[in-house]
Amino acid sequence: MADFDSLSYTPAYPGPNDDVLEAQARVCTGPHQTRPLGVNPSDFPQPAPILEIVLKSITGELPASDAASAAQMGAFFAAMTLRAYFPEATQWSPAEAAAFRKYHSALMEQLPPEIQYLMNPEQGYVPANAAEAVVVKALEKILRAKHLGYAETREMCEAILSDAVNPAFKGAALIGQRMNRETYQEVRGYLDAFFGPEEVQPIDVAALTHFGQPYDGATRYFRPTLFVAAVRAALGEASLLHSVDAMPPKNGVTEETILKALGANTQLSLTQTASLITDTSVGFGYMSQREYCRAAYDLRELRVHIKKRPPWAATEKAQQFFSARESNYMVLGYYHIGYEKPLLQLAWERGFDAAVAVKGEEGTSHYALRLGKPSTSDRMAVNYSQGFQRVDDAREDFALDIDPTVYGFEYVRSPRPEVVSAEAFAELGMAALSGEQGHIYDRILLNTAMVDYLLGICPEPAEAFARTRAVMDSGRALEHLRAYIRASHRV
Repeated sequence: MADFDSLSYTPAYPGPNDDVLEAQARVCTGPHQTRPLGVNPSDFPQPAPILEIVLKSITGELPASDAASAAQMGAFFAAMTLRAYFPEATQWSPAEAAAFRKYHSALMEQLPPEIQYLMNPEQGYVPANAAEAVVVKALEKILRAKHLGYAETREMCEAILSDAVNPAFKGAALIGQRMNRETYQEVRGYLDAFFGPEEVQPIDVAALTHFGQPYDGATRYFRPTLFVAAVRAALGEASLLHSVDAMPPKNGVTEETILKALGANTQLSLTQTASLITDTSVGFGYMSQREYCRAAYDLRELRVHIKKRPPWAATEKAQQFFSARESNYMVLGYYHIGYEKPLLQLAWERGFDAAVAVKGEEGTSHYALRLGKPSTSDRMAVNYSQGFQRVDDAREDFALDIDPTVYGFEYVRSPRPEVVSAEAFAELGMAALSGEQGHIYDRILLNTAMVDYLLGICPEPAEAFARTRAVMDSGRALEHLRAYIRASHRV
């Protein structure tokens, strides 16, 4: 990471203010998705009350619990400035223009210099330290709807990960990048700022599959990745999972919370994780973002205050930690159409032998047990899968819907568990690996078999399903999961 000077800014996040969050939800989005405030008199929120909240937050007239934070203000005012470059329909409404005219004098007198800069970048700003200078330099482009190069993005992200940058600038830069729609070079920059390609370590296994799921977890559907990893370990296919214990906005069930519910140790270093993957009795590992990039983990609260997910919410799923001797694979989940292409390109450029991106349930790579309406040229269905296999160093791409009925799964709808919690998921997964039939068993079976087929590990789906059933029914997969839990306390 960049070596910034020792001057440290310790961020304090009062609030956030709910009304300002609602305003951010409307204006801190893309060129065609932004909804101007106050288009109709009955709309909520109206722009004038939002500016009043900002002013009262600055003067201390609101209690800390209700105040708008610096990060909120940064995101909001950056969005308002950036919208000057948007199509006419998403630029300022007459009500927004009137509100800013009404409060112009008060804003100029009371807003701190960093917020004034975000409102009027032409006036300039003198950064407090080297890290802040990096972000301000990037904002000179971002606030004018311009893009950054790879090196600029990576350096900016590394600065944001430090404690030396005002939260207003952090919020402004991240929201501005989202609103501008990140380029491929910007996507690369965010990914490598967290854990660069130079940090990837060789690992003594023939093949390894990295699984990348949304870090904010599941709130509706069973999360099978951990149990898929145990099944694949029993098949001799090593896996690496990575996530966190909790991540806003969803704060759903993650692999880490399921492991905790099972009694495993989730505070493992890269070296300790590698030892579990190479242990043939275990055969898979889990890395917490808390361990591999603590600075990113510590910015979880910032996600709440900027309302929208930061740009790295998509790229962190493509993180690579280890490189196997012979073959490397990646499996990614996504929700927002368009991100799958740069994520797959990242995997290709990193030298992966095969990768698959799945528009799965809740933005994961998890296949639903019912396809629903098939994909069209204008719409991707849940279960739409695309990826590549590297053949003689040439890229062979594929794209298809995965229809569970083709493989004997007949469901009217994709079932949800009665209880959504780490403890419930742990119990359900263990029961399925103990041979209990039902939709949890079917979900683990479908996801394991299809991953190994699409990655080219199994040439035919029938073979993939047969061998997956064998290790689930024999209890071998369960043995590997139990071995992980025990070994996680010994390494």
